[in-house]
Formats: sequence, C-alpha cells, structure tokens
Amino acid sequence: MARKVKRGAKEKLNEEEFLIQMKNFFENIDELKETEYARNDLLHELELANLNAVEMTKVAKTLKEVLKERRKYKDELAKVMTLKGFTDKYNNKLIVGDIIVVLKNLRTLKQNNETRTYTPRRITNLKCVEAKDEQNRNTI
Repeated sequence: MARKVKRGAKEKLNEEEFLIQMKNFFENIDELKETEYARNDLLHELELANLNAVEMTKVAKTLKEVLKERRKYKDELAKVMTLKGFTDKYNNKLIVGDIIVVLKNLRTLKQNNETRTYTPRRITNLKCVEAKDEQNRNTI
C-alpha cells in the first residue's frame, strides 16, 4: 500500500512538472518574440547607424546578451516540443517505446546544446570559429 502512495505522489510530481513546462512554453513564446525583436533592432543599429568604435562595442555587447537570452528560450521550447510530441501519442499501446524515444531525444538535445558549434556561411575569420579550431587541435 505504501508503495502505491509513493508511486502516486511521483506520478503527480511528474504531472506537475509537465504542467510547469507547458506554462513555461506559452510564456516563453512571448519572451522569445521579444528577444527576437530586440536582436533585430540591434542588428539594424549595427547595419544602419553611423557608430564609432565605442558605440559599436556597446551594441555588440548588448547583442551578445540578447542572443544568450534568446538561446535559453529556444532550448526550453525545444524540450517542451519534444514532450508535446510524446503526449500527442499518449493513448498508443507502444507507450514504452515512445518513452524511450522521448528520453533519447531529450538526451540528444542536451548533448547538442553542450557541444553547439557554428559554421560560418560567408565570413570565415570569426573568433567563435577560431576558438573551436583551437579546441580541435588541442584534442588531437
């Protein structure tokens, strides 16, 4: 009997966690839009304004902060979308297989977030690429 109570409490906790994630999803959609608007504003400032070096540095620093915030929201949304795909198929008899796939997808997302790299499309002498190249040389 005590085992069932524990199990019920654990299931309730998971449901609560899921609902919290769903709430965060809807809140983060608006936050993501706001950070994208801020990013676009800063990019246009760099493109269109006649800035001196100090002003460009300030805009670039602000842009970096906005991009980090945007990435946080996008990573959270990716997690929730993975959970949403799982819950859409909840009545499926192959639920155990689906759980394994969802867990694998969450692990993959986490690993991708930890090992994220950027491949430039036009400009090749970027610091973010040089740092990655140096890391690769150090691990060889």
